[in-house]
Amino acid sequence: MTDLWCFGPATEAEFEPLLVLRTEVMREHLERVGRYTPERSRRTFRGHFDEPGTRLILQNGVRIGCVGLRRSDQEIRIDSFYLDRRLHGSGLGTTILKALLAEADAACLPVRLEVLKGSKADRLYLRHGFVKLREDEIEGFYERPTPSRAIAALMPRGAGHQFVFYGDACSGVAGAPHERTFASINASVRCLAPSPEFILFLGDEIAGYTADAEALRGQWRHWLDAEMAWLDRRATPMWHTTSNHATYDTMSEDVFREVHDHLPRNGPPGQEGLSYWVRRGDLLMVFVHTLWTGLGGEGHVETDWLRDVLQQHADARHKIVAGHHPVHPVNGFAGAYQRDVGPEHATAFWNVLSENGVLAYLCGHILAFDVQVHRGVLQICTAGAGTAHRMPEGIEYLHAVQAALDEQGLRYQVFDADGRIRERLSWPLAAPPVGQWRALGEAGISNGRIAALHFTGHAAPTGTSTAQTFLSAFRPGVRAPLWIGLRGYEQRLTVILEPEPGRSPHYWLGPAVTADAPFDIQLLVHPGMGPGGLLYRLAADAPWSSLSSASAWGAERLDWPGRFSVAHGPEGPRDRAFLGRDLAVSATIVDG
Repeated sequence: MTDLWCFGPATEAEFEPLLVLRTEVMREHLERVGRYTPERSRRTFRGHFDEPGTRLILQNGVRIGCVGLRRSDQEIRIDSFYLDRRLHGSGLGTTILKALLAEADAACLPVRLEVLKGSKADRLYLRHGFVKLREDEIEGFYERPTPSRAIAALMPRGAGHQFVFYGDACSGVAGAPHERTFASINASVRCLAPSPEFILFLGDEIAGYTADAEALRGQWRHWLDAEMAWLDRRATPMWHTTSNHATYDTMSEDVFREVHDHLPRNGPPGQEGLSYWVRRGDLLMVFVHTLWTGLGGEGHVETDWLRDVLQQHADARHKIVAGHHPVHPVNGFAGAYQRDVGPEHATAFWNVLSENGVLAYLCGHILAFDVQVHRGVLQICTAGAGTAHRMPEGIEYLHAVQAALDEQGLRYQVFDADGRIRERLSWPLAAPPVGQWRALGEAGISNGRIAALHFTGHAAPTGTSTAQTFLSAFRPGVRAPLWIGLRGYEQRLTVILEPEPGRSPHYWLGPAVTADAPFDIQLLVHPGMGPGGLLYRLAADAPWSSLSSASAWGAERLDWPGRFSVAHGPEGPRDRAFLGRDLAVSATIVDG
């Protein structure tokens, strides 16, 4: 029974009975490490007993144990946690630990403790968010990071799904730096209320890259049984993608299959347990192996099986594909095979997604959070689960993503190790009909709002190569922070952001227009999508696509000026004039 228990004050009269209880519980463990003598046992327990914070544990008014909860300004320390042997395995120890941790949570303090090497208590603490920082020949030193405040999970608007996806911890090694950073993100994931229905981990769980299969298994065991011990995978299933740190050769592919023997074996021949699909009601999730050794290794992915699965599940309202490598470069970190899916696969792969109604491709690998859209399909890169590097430093951060799916689409929120919401998105967007758009000065464009711009006209003749302005937003005396127009012989749509005087401008590139022909371009400026937040489409019913760039930031840095120039730059009609004819510009604000 675990009910009717409480804490009580530990008076001097309790010392001897508690010393006897401690000896009964701990003697064999202390003898195992050569630390037991009656004198040492009395001296050690006396030191702890006399410290402020020692409590009796009572059940139905009867003394059954004790615990020390020592609070300082920087931490809470737990020691001398002993229960009568008859209650071991009853669940009471877990109940009491939860009560102690609730006190620590209320104080917003980390909790630290030591556990004798080889003790079964190790599993109890790991299940409740502790991380082993280090160990010596006698004991391990554990810490539970300061928890974030409760994070309100986004919930479906009606029927739907809510889940978490994150990746790239590169952990699995006890005491290594990434164990601690990964624990900090897991602490935030555990603060979601309510908890996710399921979790997608997008690869690089472990450091990997070893030729020793048993060492690789050891990393997986530590990751699954220690670092993720807090997760009840029966209640909250977790699915994984393969990745470069985990499945880098045939041996590691075999180990992946072995340690994840719960994953479906419904993939293409040779990739059983590496590529697979999962159906949850109206949601289809397909997990692809972006570095199959049978195709050539890293950056190689097959598409025929993917197409077949998507077509077989055409009735699914929501379709998500997950893999480790991005298809479209992130933050300017481009490189075929090493950083992105290889070019001989990338176009065919994205064609399959866009032609079969896929909502999003979830990936990792590049140590960043990034979202972009191509032909209406989101690419969401999340690789901030613990790897202690950023791409680039100073902009990216450790994070995980919580999402909700319903009839209206996808919403997500990105939270960091402190539980702060850093980024959000709701997709798809619903722009008003073009006929309702207004003149620039009447559209209400301002900082933090999603602006849509509409450009129509007739392009300049073949051979025109100078920069031609559609729109410039500017302030007198400084270079324009926003320029939109055409550049080069191809007359390619280009957006230039220059938010900081004295710093180089950043460029976003779109499609080329046909020379001496009509054009109709809609441009979206979304400050909540980072560098992927400059999007275009060439018809009102066409899907949106992000312009390409090498930037790690986007319209969130744009401070909209109050002045606009159309068909020329801010210096007047001779400043990068539009050389076609009939240019018209309108705008609107889009809710999102």
